[in-house]
Amino acid sequence: MTFLRTLRLGDVLLAGLAVLLALLYTLVPGPLPMGIYIAQAVVSWAFVPFFLIWRSRPALASAGMIFCLAVWAITWFWALPVNSGFSPWLVAAPLAVYSSARLCEERWIPKVILGATFAGTFASPFMWKLQPDLTERYRSGTDFLFTFLFHWLLLLLVYVVAVRLRDKELERQARQREAQEEERLLIARELHDVLAHSLTLIKVQANAGLVASGTSEEALRTIRTEADGALAEVRSIVSSLRAPTTREPSRQLSDIPKVVEGFRAAGLEISAELPVSSVAFPALTQLALVRIITEALTNVLRHQGTGAKVHLNLSDSAALSVESWGRSQGETAGAGVGLVGIAERATALGGWVRTSGDARHFLVEAQFPQRTT
Repeated sequence: MTFLRTLRLGDVLLAGLAVLLALLYTLVPGPLPMGIYIAQAVVSWAFVPFFLIWRSRPALASAGMIFCLAVWAITWFWALPVNSGFSPWLVAAPLAVYSSARLCEERWIPKVILGATFAGTFASPFMWKLQPDLTERYRSGTDFLFTFLFHWLLLLLVYVVAVRLRDKELERQARQREAQEEERLLIARELHDVLAHSLTLIKVQANAGLVASGTSEEALRTIRTEADGALAEVRSIVSSLRAPTTREPSRQLSDIPKVVEGFRAAGLEISAELPVSSVAFPALTQLALVRIITEALTNVLRHQGTGAKVHLNLSDSAALSVESWGRSQGETAGAGVGLVGIAERATALGGWVRTSGDARHFLVEAQFPQRTT
């Protein structure tokens, strides 16, 4: 069943033509001795399966066609000086070259096949010339040279075209792999952005619940809200992988106040200056800005702790700054993979991200091109 699935309609049609040609050599013997007639009929049927699998099994098909051509040449020489005609099976030579050069993974195979067809040129029926008495005579002089060069140039042209097509296909596959790798990196960043800040908030609120006298209802409510939000975003990302169309950005500037409130509830003192409208920002820029703000506030909470003061400013010209002051938690505020990821996001959109400061005072700045949606 696997073999049948690899076949294409064109392969079946080509094999069908080969069957018709084999029937012709079987049913119409011509003016040849019986031994030659039987041998050519058998070889004709031997060609058929190789014409069927020239695409799905290129190495086997190419070797098989070269072998059949060699046997056919023997029957042709056997018939000399009687003219047995120029067989259509000779098309198997360029087909074998094309099949191996275009489809074989091992690069030595097409070179061997090309060399075999080059050598077979000397035994090609086209190297013989029909005489007035209907016998054959081997070409000589300029006639030999012209016919010989024509054979080689034809085979070489087929080889070059096949290799070029193979190279283009390999380039296309490489581009596809690169696109898939970029998509995997994008998904990794999305998951990092979603889970990192949510888990940080959950950790802070859980600690608050532990140290508070009794049960902190507000902390537990924040934990539940953040957990629900993180799960919803992860489900959205996973669902997008199954969708046939490109996923639209799931975050907008209108989500920033909600993000800020979540970090305020976690213990950060945040003052925010935000644009009145998000109309001037493209959708991907809005997504990147939300992710940058989320990552910056997550780092503040993680490395400068609750009680840290933050000033967030986002202008109408797509310029962002997140400046924070707080006590050191023993790790540089700018450490981690997240800031590298948001810098890559900004660069991909034609913008930039800069970070500066230390664990007590840290600044994240970003700028995006001003393009309308």
